[in-house]
Amino acid sequence: MRPRLLGYSLLIALLMAAFLFTVGPVCYMVLSSLKTEMELLNLSPTLLPRSWSFNNYWQLFKITPILVGLKNSVITAVLVTVITLVCSSYTAYLLTRLKLRGLEFISKLLLFCYALPDVILGIGFYLAFSKAGLLNNYLTLALAQSTITIPFGIWMLWAYFRQIPVELDEAAAIDGADRCQILWQVIFPLAMPGVGAVAVFSFVVSWNEYTFANMLSTADALKTLPVMMAQLVKAEGAFWGLSLAMAGVSLIPAATFVFFLLQPLMAGLTAGALKG
Repeated sequence: MRPRLLGYSLLIALLMAAFLFTVGPVCYMVLSSLKTEMELLNLSPTLLPRSWSFNNYWQLFKITPILVGLKNSVITAVLVTVITLVCSSYTAYLLTRLKLRGLEFISKLLLFCYALPDVILGIGFYLAFSKAGLLNNYLTLALAQSTITIPFGIWMLWAYFRQIPVELDEAAAIDGADRCQILWQVIFPLAMPGVGAVAVFSFVVSWNEYTFANMLSTADALKTLPVMMAQLVKAEGAFWGLSLAMAGVSLIPAATFVFFLLQPLMAGLTAGALKG
């Protein structure tokens, strides 16, 4: 009985520690955004605001182009999600259905690209897109960010598609369906948990991505929220109240998207756990 109680106590302590290290900083950030600038600069930090104030949010919408940043981030994140789902679905389907030489090697090469630092890929993209005159473009930025999300999407959907019997493809082919119809009308609906997980991952990665957004979108009218937040904290001075308020606002769309797709995300992340 005592070892079991000790195990439960250790588990609860680990869960509380994980909660504090993940949710704690976010809660502290939101609470700090409701403090005055003087309180933020005080050398004696406080957990709760001494005087609750929404002035940082008021000033944020008054003097910064946050609505432009929100629009740019939403457009880019949606484009990245769509590109990732389309490319990942076709590639994962080919890997599980077609026995062609080189496909598996290409998929592993894509996964290797996923491990490369963003700066290395960003330099190449900047040189290529600048020479082609494609900088400051939503689609250009989305294509660059998709190099991060597509490899993950391929391996996630590959684990899901290979659990779907090939007999379903053959039955659909007998009914006259081609490869594209089989994928989108038969395979895709059966793999919705995995698709939801890839969609959440792609949206969140694009929403938080900074390196490509900073290098490929130099025009003020196309800057995303992470770039705008970085501009509020500079070596010569920092607008802590505005930056914390902008971070608080940026949480809302991403958290909402994840909340509505939380169930397929959890189901998708466990894909392949029951079948190898």
